Amino acid sequence: MDGAANADVDVVLADTHGPILGKAQPAPNLGLLYLASYARERLPGVRFHYLPQRRRREDHFALVDRVKPSVYGISFTSYGAGIAYSLLRELKARRPEMLLVAGGAHASAVPAEVIDRGGADVCVIGEGERTFVALLQHRHELEAALPTIPGIAYRSASGVRTTPPRALIDEIDEIPLPAYDLAQRRDFVGISHRRGRPNIEMIVTRGCPFRCVFCANPVFRVDGPLYRARSPECIAREAELLYRQGYREIYLHSDELNVRHEWSIDVCKALAALGHPDLFFQANLRVAPMSPRLAEWLRRANFWLVRFGIESGSQRVLRGIKKKMAMEQTEHACRLVAGAGVRVFGYFMMFQFWEEDGRLACERPDEVEESLRFARRLWREGVLHYSSWMFAIPVQGSELYDLALRHGMIQAPFVPNDAWDPSPYVPGVTRTEFSALYRRARRLQAMMALRAGGFELRNWRGLASKAMTALRGANANTARNVTPPPIGSAAP
Repeated sequence: MDGAANADVDVVLADTHGPILGKAQPAPNLGLLYLASYARERLPGVRFHYLPQRRRREDHFALVDRVKPSVYGISFTSYGAGIAYSLLRELKARRPEMLLVAGGAHASAVPAEVIDRGGADVCVIGEGERTFVALLQHRHELEAALPTIPGIAYRSASGVRTTPPRALIDEIDEIPLPAYDLAQRRDFVGISHRRGRPNIEMIVTRGCPFRCVFCANPVFRVDGPLYRARSPECIAREAELLYRQGYREIYLHSDELNVRHEWSIDVCKALAALGHPDLFFQANLRVAPMSPRLAEWLRRANFWLVRFGIESGSQRVLRGIKKKMAMEQTEHACRLVAGAGVRVFGYFMMFQFWEEDGRLACERPDEVEESLRFARRLWREGVLHYSSWMFAIPVQGSELYDLALRHGMIQAPFVPNDAWDPSPYVPGVTRTEFSALYRRARRLQAMMALRAGGFELRNWRGLASKAMTALRGANANTARNVTPPPIGSAAP
């Protein structure tokens, strides 16, 4: 399809509006900006418009009324599903001829729900670039073409239908850099903890070879290579572009930067070779593999912060949630990285759930205490500088969600939020005791952040939300409509 055929085509790409879990949007939705850049190469002439989370609900309607797009695409997680459903329904009522396409983690995990409850016409399942281009190419004869487009769910006369999975893109270097021109810097509050300003995020890998119980990554359900990494040269080229645009810190987004040890060192070498002492980096890493050589190259590349998914101070819990790491590895990694002069951030998650021989198992209160002691000790020893604490919440696409359904902990359809109450399923803890433990964890998080500094004050909503949990603990206004099964019971 040539540029002339697309000269009058407008496409809106949107995030949900308003804070999610009390947080404003730190950076542009790169998934949507990748869709735009990939489609621009193949469908010249299509005009793209991007609506970030900061825009009001009314802004979505105003833009749609003004440009009259052929396609409106929205990306959202399960936490934003309620907002997205309401927005999609009203858009469909206002412009029934407009194609509504939903994508992102939630749409990939439960596409039929998104179509039935939200009124989307099509859900893109998994990786979206090739699928979205196909939808745009066939928009004039879409009803006939839908059954032939892999990787989607759509509404048909006989109900919601799903096509076969689409293979993932093997060489992600071939995907053009995101369409950064669609985003305005003023719309984003920046990274929660930062050294440089302005800052932005960059995606350097796709997929993850691990299967933690709590993690929702439904793209794994499609065929193709799970973990794919961009070349160090491609990553450095994008970092240089962002530096020339004025950015002074980049969060390298990867589930874990060091899945391949030598590749991660090569990435550090490529970034160090840019020669910008005022360009800072941070990233997520696993505690293993970790070596003195990698820690040193992180420092040379100007990484000032790395984030480890520590989750728990109990080896029993780590084994139950399939984290596949040992406490000794966690402590060793923290010491290596901190010893190289790089600060360490630890993600912790309280009251995890898993199954053992089909029976529900959970993290005990004494194991949460063990995690608090572990974090506090590493902090006092100067090898852990920041922490983040949350409790496990079932999210669509995760193993935790499926087992929560099986054991009657939730009822479908379920939209996750931080008001969900896991305490009825944990023996030996009352709601008050659960809230007190959570309050203590958030207070430790606040003390660590205050001492280490570097948090982003523009993200005041997120800071205020965390401050409230440090003062009050978990939300006590959670309604329940199910009877908790006894821990250790088999699923019905």
